[in-house]
Amino acid sequence: MTARDSRRKQMAEYIDQKKSVEMDELCDVFAVSMNTVRADLAYLVSTGAVEKVYGGARSNLNHELHVFAQRTGLNQEAKSLIAKTAARRIFDKDIIYVDSGTTTMHLLEYLDPSENVTILTGNLHVVSQAYNMPNVEMIVLPGLMNRRTNALTDGSTLEFLGRFHFAKAFMGTSGVSESGKLNVYTYIEYEIKKLAVHNSQEVYLLVDSSKFGDVGFVSYGDISDLTELITDTGCPDYIRKLCNDKGVKLTVAE
Repeated sequence: MTARDSRRKQMAEYIDQKKSVEMDELCDVFAVSMNTVRADLAYLVSTGAVEKVYGGARSNLNHELHVFAQRTGLNQEAKSLIAKTAARRIFDKDIIYVDSGTTTMHLLEYLDPSENVTILTGNLHVVSQAYNMPNVEMIVLPGLMNRRTNALTDGSTLEFLGRFHFAKAFMGTSGVSESGKLNVYTYIEYEIKKLAVHNSQEVYLLVDSSKFGDVGFVSYGDISDLTELITDTGCPDYIRKLCNDKGVKLTVAE
């Protein structure tokens, strides 16, 4: 990560914590010129992380709440089928990571109740589901609640996650580019997802076909990093070819 990228990540987190800040304050806090702050804010506005207001910027929290609720309601049937298919990859005594996402959130709905599974996650929907599942041992990642992803994400999440290795990671993504890059929209998501993939023996991507072709903001991995890509019948031919070329199993949930 470059110094500029690191500063922009920290600036987005600072604005989110403060809710609203003036440009002069950002100059002082980050020890940069007004022109640099203007450029950084323009970039953060383009990613949807913040909103520009007169003399400064504010957190885009209300927008994030709307975005998550909107995404949850899209392609529900496909997402449920994908989660149901993915749940068949979970076996007794497995130690797994469940990523944030509007598809991975359905995974526990299809978990075999006879299997004892240890789950590491910051996905708040998964955490709430596990409460009434005595066969599930839940390790909850620490962090601040991110309303855009309905998950716990901050620096402490990353530090805690790094202590664990697991058999399987069930991952989400904001989009998959035509070249096979797995994309997200914030640096903290990038860091958490990249670490989860690195620390897992097997990696399963749960993604509905509406997300193919999305360039996104930053790539946390590539299709070649996957054990299996699980999607729906709308999967385009170029994704099928990429999986075939890179030796990655592709499963279409029907």
